[in-house]
Amino acid sequence: VEPGVQNVTVKNVIMTGTQNGLRIKSWARKSTGFVKSVLFDGATMNNVDYPIIIDQYYCPDRINCPGQ
Repeated sequence: VEPGVQNVTVKNVIMTGTQNGLRIKSWARKSTGFVKSVLFDGATMNNVDYPIIIDQYYCPDRINCPGQ
């Protein structure tokens, strides 16, 4: 069982020259995990490749992913 994530606040961040900015991800495989009550406030991004990413089908290294 994978726990969920909740009540996360990110405030007043500056990201410069990064690949990813603000990111939320959940596993591709079956899980009881969840994400809720996330607040991003005052984020400034300069030269960020992917400023906001929400990935509901995250599978690192493509190993043991559903459908393989």
